[in-house]
Amino acid sequence: MYNSNNRLTLRLVVKSDETLLYDWANDPEVRKWSFSKVPISLNEHKSWFHKKINDSNVLIWIFEDCHSPAGMIRLEKKDNKVLLNYLIGSESRGKKLASKMLKLAINEVVDYWENIKVFAYTVPGNISSIKSLEKAGFTLESSGDEKKCYIYNINNKMGATLE
Repeated sequence: MYNSNNRLTLRLVVKSDETLLYDWANDPEVRKWSFSKVPISLNEHKSWFHKKINDSNVLIWIFEDCHSPAGMIRLEKKDNKVLLNYLIGSESRGKKLASKMLKLAINEVVDYWENIKVFAYTVPGNISSIKSLEKAGFTLESSGDEKKCYIYNINNKMGATLE
């Protein structure tokens, strides 16, 4: 997939990524900032993974930095609304990659779905996620004690600027 400098890319998830996603999902830092703090069992993950990878309304990409997995982004479509979930692997945190990954995903999703609104929810204390979403062009839709909702409107084939 495309990137402005060919260092950062997205690729669709394949079956061999199942263990990588399981490990990332159970990373203590990921669990800390998730709405559900409970670790995910291997059986739960296998069931979830096989369901999602075969769903035409779900896109899951691995974000790569110099051909090395650095993060994951998942988009789930229902009508014209898309729910976004993402994470950065522990080895790649602190490198300001999340907003770049989000921008790449916004640019790619227009090839799959048009005229959509992408929703992203985050825990209010997750400052890194909030900054990444805002830098990627998401705007705050609503805010509460439990979660913040950010939105990105895609009304045509114009995506995010990668700069």
